[in-house]
Amino acid sequence: AASAGSAKASKTAAVAIKSMLSNPSSTAVGVIGAGTMGSGIAMNFLRAGYSPVFLIDNNPSGLERGVSLIKKLIMGDVAKRRLSPDAAKAMGTSLKPSTDLSSLGGCKLIVEAVFENLIIKQEIFAKLDAVALPDAYLCSNTSTLDIDAIASVLSPSRRQYCAGMHFFSPAHVMKLVEIIRAKETSEETLAVLAALSKKIRKVGVTVGNCDGFVGNRMLNPYTSEMLFAIEAGGTSIMQVDAAISMFGMAIGPFVMSDIAGNDIGYNIRKERGVVRDPETGLPGPNREEGMRYTDLGDDLVVKLGRVGQKAGKGWYTYDKRIGKGRMPLPSSEVAAFVSTYTAGSSSPDKGRRLKDEEIVERLLYPLVNEGFKILEEGIARDPADIDIIYLFGYGWPVWRGGPMFWADNEVGLPKLLARLEEFHTRYPSDYYVPSKLLRKCVELDVGVQEYYRRGLHKEGRNGKGFASKL
Repeated sequence: AASAGSAKASKTAAVAIKSMLSNPSSTAVGVIGAGTMGSGIAMNFLRAGYSPVFLIDNNPSGLERGVSLIKKLIMGDVAKRRLSPDAAKAMGTSLKPSTDLSSLGGCKLIVEAVFENLIIKQEIFAKLDAVALPDAYLCSNTSTLDIDAIASVLSPSRRQYCAGMHFFSPAHVMKLVEIIRAKETSEETLAVLAALSKKIRKVGVTVGNCDGFVGNRMLNPYTSEMLFAIEAGGTSIMQVDAAISMFGMAIGPFVMSDIAGNDIGYNIRKERGVVRDPETGLPGPNREEGMRYTDLGDDLVVKLGRVGQKAGKGWYTYDKRIGKGRMPLPSSEVAAFVSTYTAGSSSPDKGRRLKDEEIVERLLYPLVNEGFKILEEGIARDPADIDIIYLFGYGWPVWRGGPMFWADNEVGLPKLLARLEEFHTRYPSDYYVPSKLLRKCVELDVGVQEYYRRGLHKEGRNGKGFASKL
């Protein structure tokens, strides 16, 4: 009976995939939010031949900017001979900009890509509940928020079609898509989104639902430690970026933050309730007493307005006359700003210049440790999935094989465990607390890849496997 049920589900999924992929020229897709991300997502579907592609934004000027960006990208493809003039014209005709959400009524797939605010996203999905096709796939491009909370505003019959579809910026370039499974997401929906990711020439990885999912959750300790490293006063922004770049990452963490937008990180932390209230100066309600936290990154945005490359100023300064405005230039304003935090720092490293190797360990070891915790919780189904996410979405050096492969084959798990314990004693942050899975691997003297190949993750402790959210 179980086998028959599985075969029926597979057949249903196959039919759904064919319906979504076989005739893109007459399959409507909608994208909500005409910012850089939403416009990039729409461009992916236009390139794959989907038509019409609706781009929705309630701000007419924002919508106009989004359309202009897409047209610029299309003409760029023509200039690079990736697209013929006739094909470019057809793509322009397929793009349907609108400020009216009800125009999405005929779309088979809708991807929401607005501000990272749960209430706003829930309001949009509640409206989609009234206008979308009964079997339309409703996806959120959220990078951190709870997909279950977003799906909760939909009618129960719709929730099986709701999932996360997290693209990476710039969406028309970056290969990775995290497909996030909510509690009620159906196998059919996951199969369709995985197939669709291939159709639009992306690498889709299905993950479980948690704060930050896989990629951004692992990035949290990395971006936290970059701030603590410079706040102590002996290490510069450029030295941290140089150390990480020498390791092989495509860009250093401060340049990465500037490109992504420092305001994005600030808004995520604000949503989590940990930033200070700009008016009262009081810490957010979720910042626990004694929590290791620095306001440095928040104040860069709030007090200096240095939101990143898009504004010409972030951790670095950007001059449109130099490197098309993308070349990071040292900022004397930021250097002076950071020094005011050094004066009040209680860091054990105050005034000490960190060695490059130590910077790499401080930033990347807790990132890997979070990967172990993600596996332990069943958010990712295999270490290789984490490696793929970092190779295709975060600029991890290919020759190092991904963070989990690196931990197994270059660092060595016993060394990783020992250094995490040392760091936790010196810098008491939760992300330095070693994962139970890491301890188990060291205890058994196996790498995490071997642990999964041998099926030990299904046994876990006392005969119980790790709870899977997939």
